[in-house]
Amino acid sequence: MNAGLYRLRRVSTTDFDPGDRFDAWRETAYTIADLEVPRSGEAELFGTKYAVHGAIGNFASHAGSEHRTVITPATRLSGALDAIIISLMAEGSVGLESPGGEQPITPTGRLVAYDATKAMRYHWSVGKEIYVVLPRAKALEAFGGELPGLVLPLDTIPLGVMVRDHMAALDLQAEHLDRKEMAIALDALHTLALLLLQRIGRGLSDRDEPDPNALFLAAKRYIHANYNVFDLSPEAIARAVGCSRATLYRAFMHNDATIMDTVRDVRLAMSRRLIEAGTGRSISVIAYDCGFRDASSFGKLFRSRFGVSPSTWREQFG
Repeated sequence: MNAGLYRLRRVSTTDFDPGDRFDAWRETAYTIADLEVPRSGEAELFGTKYAVHGAIGNFASHAGSEHRTVITPATRLSGALDAIIISLMAEGSVGLESPGGEQPITPTGRLVAYDATKAMRYHWSVGKEIYVVLPRAKALEAFGGELPGLVLPLDTIPLGVMVRDHMAALDLQAEHLDRKEMAIALDALHTLALLLLQRIGRGLSDRDEPDPNALFLAAKRYIHANYNVFDLSPEAIARAVGCSRATLYRAFMHNDATIMDTVRDVRLAMSRRLIEAGTGRSISVIAYDCGFRDASSFGKLFRSRFGVSPSTWREQFG
């Protein structure tokens, strides 16, 4: 086994003196895209990254402050970024901006693929990305051609959900694995990621509709992460999970559910938890924090769902 493979390497902005921090962090932590200089008034740069190099590809996790990175045409043409990235936004979100102005947003919980050779700018919120780096030639061979668009959703089939969960588990346990365990886990992840690209590519070429069960689960994860957003519409959810509104409706019907009933039930469940937690917040504030526009409609829905008013529930369980 190559001495440099399957060893966890960690770096943080706190490793560098404040005066040298930006330049040192840009040089050390960014090998795929270039870190842009912070804008005036932005919060201080902070971040933590660890990476593991494997025989097939690499695995990394990067948590930190709001920032922007860019892949320039010059860097792209140099061949230095010859990779396909499988990315999981564990926290926060990222918007990708193409030279033509296209700006898709990857929200928390989504698993996507993007081509590092395409010129684009990344707008990162405060958050955490877990990602796999695959050799571009091997990845595109598995996929069966070029990736369409700037980002390709991957968790719309069961294997994508499995890869996403494997990435999250490896991120959680990486520091506790010895080198042999890391090699087995990382090689398995890379093999699954290539198989996932193959399956997604075959499905697109056959014009298959995404698996309704996986699409339903992806939509529910998005709803759970964004239940407090007032305008959480079927259109917004469909965009987030990478399908049409009609396809999303069919996925929910396949699971004997409707989109807005699911949104309502998630909001009510979260509001009940907050009431039971005894946070001291008023019923109106809890309603607002859970995506309800006014306390009156919230009270009616709560009573219809749980049989008593929110205030009575607080008296009984708070």
